[in-house]
Amino acid sequence: MPLAGSEVRVGANGTIYVAPGGTAVPANIGAAWTGFTDIGYASEDGATLSRSLTTEQIKAWQSIAPIRYLITEVAFTISFNLLQWNKTTLPFWLGGGSVVNQGGGSFKYTVSSSPTIDERALGIEWTDGALTYRATISRGMVTESGESQVNRSNPIGLPITFAAMTPASGSELAALLTNDTAMT
Repeated sequence: MPLAGSEVRVGANGTIYVAPGGTAVPANIGAAWTGFTDIGYASEDGATLSRSLTTEQIKAWQSIAPIRYLITEVAFTISFNLLQWNKTTLPFWLGGGSVVNQGGGSFKYTVSSSPTIDERALGIEWTDGALTYRATISRGMVTESGESQVNRSNPIGLPITFAAMTPASGSELAALLTNDTAMT
């Protein structure tokens, strides 16, 4: 494969979308984000996509190298740090629930001592000139709500790691969609 600077991609601008569990993710790059909510600003670091495999080696007496690998776990995650605090982002960061209006200009979010699974659908979309990319997870949940540092010189972020779960049907753990002709 020859060197091709024209195939180097930059996530110049992007959007993070979330929807209730069971919401269908867009089927192609031109489909609308129906049922999804744009959850606002993320830190300038953007988003991190990660796929990992856990394997088990099978060794044999006759070989010093493994003769086979068994896949015991697969994971696909999207991590990002939200910057906006509101009735959508705070419960998303903390695993569900809702912000309650207590009246008189007072609002309360309760962190539960007995959390439940807050299943969601998630997608991110980014552009590089005329190119658009999408990463979607049709079924997943926030598996890590990172530390949120409160100080006077930086925005207080809501760091999130969102992990894919086995789909309700089929085998699509996540999908990457694009209009990039380098994929032809």
